[in-house]
Amino acid sequence: MIYHQGRRKAAVLAEGAFGEEMGKTAHDLVIFNGGLLWDLVGVIDSRHSGRDAGEVLGIGRREIPIISSIDEAIRLGAEALLIGAAPVGGKLPDAWRKFVIDAIKGGLDIYSGLHQFLSDDTYLAELASRHGVKLVDVRKPNKSYFRVWDGSVLMLKDMIRVLIAGTDCEAGKNIATYTIYQELSKARNNACMVGTGQTMLMLGAKGLVLDAVPSDFVAGALEKVLIELYDEGCRAAVIEGQAAITHEAYGHVSLGILRGASPTHIVIAHDPTRVYRASFHHAAKPLVVPPPEHELLYLKALNPYQNAKLAGITLNTSKMSIQEAQKTIDHYKRVLQIPAVDPLRNGVNDIIKEILGDKESSN
Repeated sequence: MIYHQGRRKAAVLAEGAFGEEMGKTAHDLVIFNGGLLWDLVGVIDSRHSGRDAGEVLGIGRREIPIISSIDEAIRLGAEALLIGAAPVGGKLPDAWRKFVIDAIKGGLDIYSGLHQFLSDDTYLAELASRHGVKLVDVRKPNKSYFRVWDGSVLMLKDMIRVLIAGTDCEAGKNIATYTIYQELSKARNNACMVGTGQTMLMLGAKGLVLDAVPSDFVAGALEKVLIELYDEGCRAAVIEGQAAITHEAYGHVSLGILRGASPTHIVIAHDPTRVYRASFHHAAKPLVVPPPEHELLYLKALNPYQNAKLAGITLNTSKMSIQEAQKTIDHYKRVLQIPAVDPLRNGVNDIIKEILGDKESSN
């Protein structure tokens, strides 16, 4: 979890990655204007320097400039540097190391979600100590959460637990999680947002990066997070899922999250334009994304909470025209008989109504 008082000014490092698949963290930070924690002064990617970050993503101006150096970020008032991309292998690329060093020398705290922990890098750690800055490895797990699931989450009788599951990686789960939390918190002042990956934690969710937790403890760690939030007063938790239950490489993490959350409600995120698994071009054979109905069979069958309600489907229609998007939304409404929306085009109010409409009978 990331804790600090108030919002801080930050720059996002996405050199060579903004607008690409691996720039997901930077994209979500821009889409949600820094989330709950940050005021973004700029995104670093020299390829697009001088442009507005929102316009590069096709979401309209966000008044967040794309810049090319740490010096520019400091002049704009940055107090922290957020690593905003996830390169294959999770290591800090050599080309980014200079940005991190310059940021440390410039007095910026560094927040990273990489698999490679910057705080374990002797040179960077000593440099950070010398300049009085923090190296925060968001992915580094807190071992106090390493525990085996014991079903305690099922005893939280008056807690709505909404799992944002998906049919693949990068299918829109983060956007669905954040937008559903935003709207749910307007209706319920006891709502909370639970992150299971680095991007949502960067946006201000409570939780931990579960793919960095040993397999035996994934479900129990998430269960402990939910119990703690319940004790703090949360009665409506929106929980970020990862990948998909059916994902050949990552499904074990998805299953741990499902069991740890034991959701009372499920929202599934889907990219209807995708045929093959994202970022798996290296696989021995093409990995096909199954239809949402297939994923839902497993989600319902393997959920320890047996009466979960399917509350909606969110669709990433960003590659479609308005007319194509509406036709697709209407298709899924008809086939699944649930609310279907693109969160960025339509909002999520229909899903919120579905969640809250049966809150008395959901536990």
